[in-house]
Amino acid sequence: MRRRAALVSLAVAAGLAGTAASAAGLDCGPPSAPHPEADAVLTQAIVSPQPETKAGTALASAIQRLRAQGVPRTVIVDRAVAAYCPLVARDESLTLDRQREAVRRFASALTSLVYDPPGPNEGETAFILSLPVKPALSLQIDAAAAKAGKTREAWILEAIQARLAGD
Repeated sequence: MRRRAALVSLAVAAGLAGTAASAAGLDCGPPSAPHPEADAVLTQAIVSPQPETKAGTALASAIQRLRAQGVPRTVIVDRAVAAYCPLVARDESLTLDRQREAVRRFASALTSLVYDPPGPNEGETAFILSLPVKPALSLQIDAAAAKAGKTREAWILEAIQARLAGD
């Protein structure tokens, strides 16, 4: 069963936990590794002025283009949130809570666009889980994954499986 989709949402939510309040407002956290092609395509889709009804279409088209080029789904989610969060952080008309909610809604909709439907070789339909974690825990997850020589998503999946096997 493909659980990668579930883990990506966990990773996104963990990254969003980095949106804790700071003196300046919304904190988008440290950026993930740049991916020039994904950054350019996603930023263009997110920031280009367009009617609200066309915004989702532009993003869906950008996602399809990147997937066709072989860009991993996790990279697409990471880079799109990294492009979107600073835009919301600069919107002074929104309270900090509304900014956080806007980024969470975007990440949720984005994850659905990226993972639904699953790819032809991805087997069963995956469930997308969303779990906010505090920044300190997110950093611990990153460190544990690096120490194990695994991706963040693979480490989270193995940790969940190990815990469930132990119960």
